[in-house]
Amino acid sequence: MPMRFLQYGLLLVPAVLYSLMLPVESEALYTFYILIAAGLAVAHRFTRSGASQALLFLAEILWGCYLIALYGPFMLSTGLSALYVYMYRLNGSMRWMMLTIQVIAINLALYVYYSSSTGLMWNAAELQAWDWFSESTQVSLAVNLLLIMTTALCWQGASTAASRGQLEHVYDELRNKHYELQEARAQLLLFSKQLEDAAQLEERTRLSRQLHDDIGHRLIRTKMMSEAALLTLPLHPAQGFVMVEQIRDQLTASMDDMRNALLKLKNDSQPSDAYALDRLLEEVGRDTGIKTNYEIRGQAYPLYPSTQIVLYKNAREAITNALRHGKANEITLKLVFEPHEVTMMISNDGSTFSLLHAEGSTSTGLGHEGMRQRTQFMGGLVEIQAGYPYTVITRIPVSNQMKLL
Repeated sequence: MPMRFLQYGLLLVPAVLYSLMLPVESEALYTFYILIAAGLAVAHRFTRSGASQALLFLAEILWGCYLIALYGPFMLSTGLSALYVYMYRLNGSMRWMMLTIQVIAINLALYVYYSSSTGLMWNAAELQAWDWFSESTQVSLAVNLLLIMTTALCWQGASTAASRGQLEHVYDELRNKHYELQEARAQLLLFSKQLEDAAQLEERTRLSRQLHDDIGHRLIRTKMMSEAALLTLPLHPAQGFVMVEQIRDQLTASMDDMRNALLKLKNDSQPSDAYALDRLLEEVGRDTGIKTNYEIRGQAYPLYPSTQIVLYKNAREAITNALRHGKANEITLKLVFEPHEVTMMISNDGSTFSLLHAEGSTSTGLGHEGMRQRTQFMGGLVEIQAGYPYTVITRIPVSNQMKLL
């Protein structure tokens, strides 16, 4: 918009002012000439090709020079209007070729105006007797100086506009990339939330099965023992008293199992706490009485919830196998943070032969297969070191983008 204001202002404002100095009988033809110049200036808005614009600029320059030859240097503003526009719109050699043509045409038009009384013819004798102190010479020098200054300002403005356009283009690209990254991050967070929900659902299913299989069967057994104790107490009080103590122990164990299951089923507002490896080891040590060790190596950094879930489920599976099949008395969990990978190593002092034999069985084999599938889905792998101590290693690649969460 500022370019158009300046273009039309340079064209119309001086033209209107000059019309006040003309005789009334000359105003009609003068107005017609100005309308032609304005039409050529407006025609640039309807052209897009470089050749068409160059031809229109050339026609505008020549018409402006014709007005200078007719009415004098006051009409130089029409030429400056065209100069201001083509310095911005034309590129490379075309811009400077147009400037050369305009400078030559303006000087010829000035010479025609000052050398002929009619304003259309020049005197060849005056061309040989050039007077450096004449009005025409001074005006020509001033006009050329004004053209040079205007050209320098327009060129500087065009360079600044081009640089600004490039910066805006780069900014738009960066903004688009930023939006793409935000969308990808939102999708990753959504995927992590879905994976976390699936893991919680699986955990609830496992706990409900545990409630049914362990606590339910224990309660049934307790009920049967209570009925037997009712029959035994009147005849054999001592034996009946022992049975009542066994019932009490069974109920106490059932209450403990129920309490632990409810704690695990309760929603946790911090997903990282729900899948904390140190808490898992603490619960295992408290429930089983074995010795547990937890070590962290490297500079710890936040992990995706999906990575935390995979590490937690693999750790739980490895610890369960160590207790059930290896009869381990001590379990050590090491978590190693590296720039591009996180590694979890779970070792135990249990029977290596029993663990290897159990790995080939149906139930535990499926457990190891589930560990491998979960880890491979995250782009990692699971390794088994069969030597003493028996060690299960989980490696999951990470990236610097994970640290942004």
